Amino acid sequence: AEARTRPRLVSAVATPPLEHMATKHIFVTGGNAGIGFALCKLLVGEREDTFVFLGSRDAEKGAAAVKSISDAYPAAADRIALVAIDVGDEASVAAAAAALQAKSVTLYALVNNAGVGFQTSPGDAAALLNVNLLGPKRVSEAILPLIDPAAGRIVNVSSGAASMWLRSQSAATKELFTSRSATWEQLAAAVEELAPAASMGGYGLSKAALTAYTLQQAAAHPNLTITSLSPGYIKTAMTAGSGARLTPEQGTVSMMRCLFGEVTSGYYYGSDALRSPMTVTRDPGTPEYGGEENPDAATYNR
Repeated sequence: AEARTRPRLVSAVATPPLEHMATKHIFVTGGNAGIGFALCKLLVGEREDTFVFLGSRDAEKGAAAVKSISDAYPAAADRIALVAIDVGDEASVAAAAAALQAKSVTLYALVNNAGVGFQTSPGDAAALLNVNLLGPKRVSEAILPLIDPAAGRIVNVSSGAASMWLRSQSAATKELFTSRSATWEQLAAAVEELAPAASMGGYGLSKAALTAYTLQQAAAHPNLTITSLSPGYIKTAMTAGSGARLTPEQGTVSMMRCLFGEVTSGYYYGSDALRSPMTVTRDPGTPEYGGEENPDAATYNR
């Protein structure tokens, strides 16, 4: 078969050219490992219309990830570049945004993927929330001016743990976390109140709050497509020893739909890329959530 022609090879840590006509520039935080790495590799390898900015807290690990992808697709190596970013640090996020702005980049999409996993100490909840909830918020706010105002997308990587946590909360909490009209101040106050008693060190709470924040983002920016999703229970360093079986590559299914498919801004999508409820869990392979106010758990669970 005739070989596919791709752009020329450049250094994995160099600043590649951005003169790709009709290219969709996509910034993926937490792109050096796990699901984020799998997504970056998939985009570079199979979507010739994309340019990937791989975000990594550790610049050395990020450079290694970029090199790994470039080595796998050597002719596409000028479609990926490293952006150093620690989503838990205001100064780092500001520096990353400034670096992208200096390149005169217009982003097609931001993927808020960086996160931390289950915590065992209640004292760790603040650190977890700083990354899993405040991280996407500060990155979104810093990067928003760079996103295509007419066709841009933001994808927030949540978790099935969000609905696992929310399903057992009070009616008032469920209403707040599924409201498009709630304010950030209301959500932040609820998170602060609920965090001390939250299970898994606040992991489920942090992801439920991220999905709630997605609704607020969608309402505030109606010209953008802003969604949240569960990638599934993926076997990564974050979930090591917890029984996760899906590969990081399998975790990109809902990401790819939210990036390129027909989706509704504000919706939460399951690992099978179908709309899912927030107040009950939904197993892949069950009917797509229809938007009913009080979903029946039996309908969405095997």
